[in-house]
Amino acid sequence: MDRIVQKAHFLRRAGFGATLDELNSDTTPDVLLSTWLNTSPEIDVPAPMPIVQKGKQDQARAMWKWLLPQMVKSSNPLHERIVNFWRDRFVVSLRKTGRAQLLLDYERRLRTYAMGDFQELLMQITTSPAMLNYLDNDQNRSGKINENYSREVMELFTLGQGNYTEKDIQEGARALTGWQVKLRPEMGVADVTFVPRRHDDGIKTYLGHTGKLSTQDVVEILANHPITARKLAVDLWSTLAYRNPEPEIVDRLAGVYQKNNRSIKAVVAAVFNSPEFYSSKSYRSHLKTPLYFVLSSLRQLQIEADSDRVIGDLRAMGQVPYNAPSVKGWQGDQGWLTAPSLLTRINVAQQFTKEYGDDGGFKFDPDRYSAKDMVTVLLDGNGDRQLESQFTGLSKREIAALILASPIYQLA
Repeated sequence: MDRIVQKAHFLRRAGFGATLDELNSDTTPDVLLSTWLNTSPEIDVPAPMPIVQKGKQDQARAMWKWLLPQMVKSSNPLHERIVNFWRDRFVVSLRKTGRAQLLLDYERRLRTYAMGDFQELLMQITTSPAMLNYLDNDQNRSGKINENYSREVMELFTLGQGNYTEKDIQEGARALTGWQVKLRPEMGVADVTFVPRRHDDGIKTYLGHTGKLSTQDVVEILANHPITARKLAVDLWSTLAYRNPEPEIVDRLAGVYQKNNRSIKAVVAAVFNSPEFYSSKSYRSHLKTPLYFVLSSLRQLQIEADSDRVIGDLRAMGQVPYNAPSVKGWQGDQGWLTAPSLLTRINVAQQFTKEYGDDGGFKFDPDRYSAKDMVTVLLDGNGDRQLESQFTGLSKREIAALILASPIYQLA
């Protein structure tokens, strides 16, 4: 890879795409990676609003109005990328919780622990009011067991299918009893308390461990399980590099996790420092999700956007943050390859770059770029002859829309 291609590839995977200034700067990917890994995370999450029945939609809009610009304009794109990875992995949904306030607390937890000790992150997720509500563990109590979270924390969040038994689900559910969520509408928050009388204090046997196991024990057992190390290695590599990593890569990353006290930051660094990361197998090997397509388009062309319009576009494309269809999250690449979905991307590309006589929700300044600049920033300088042949007679706004809608731009 030449310098521009290498840097563009890195910034697509370590963030949501490069700006022209970033590509033209002398700062190398190694320096950027070191800077971002060692920068304190941005956790300036808005204070919750009072919980009122009629204002649920307004509260969700307020959350998105903060969240979307944060993802596009953050000074630490890598942190945003990893937080988004956890949002997609530890799914909670506004469809179920119904309250954006719970999600603001959840967002704060993700941002605080996104690059830290996985055991701490898992404990924060497990005891968050959003997850307790979403997977019903606030209904799980001694004598009336609810197995939902016990099942999903193993199947989706740590071990994966086939690495636990039904008995483990039942015993894990007993250990996870005792948590209660109480809303405080006047403050816009929820209190999470552990109620001993709701907890099953009996002896359990869980994944080979026996004793009066608690939530902390479940989290510790799962976070330190060697299969969790391997699943996390596969998931991070698949997100940041390419699908189906070779066994030696999984072994390497799982070893980093285990040798560095479950450090997420250490595993992320190991991904980007791997020679395979810059291989042809990795380059543009992902189809951009609708969210990624929108964020990268706005970021790379420095488009100012109204959050309501952005959410409307994401809703049309089927991927609004914190609104996944199930606990399994979003569909894979192939699920986004439908004619209606791709047509919507073309329409959105035109919206982003159009000149509006009034406030149309998007402000794009084409005078910042030449046609060559747009090929550089959006296509890594590797223009397609057939595509570029269509530039003749087009305005820079139309060229930008054409590139954003092109097949190659859909790949990250």
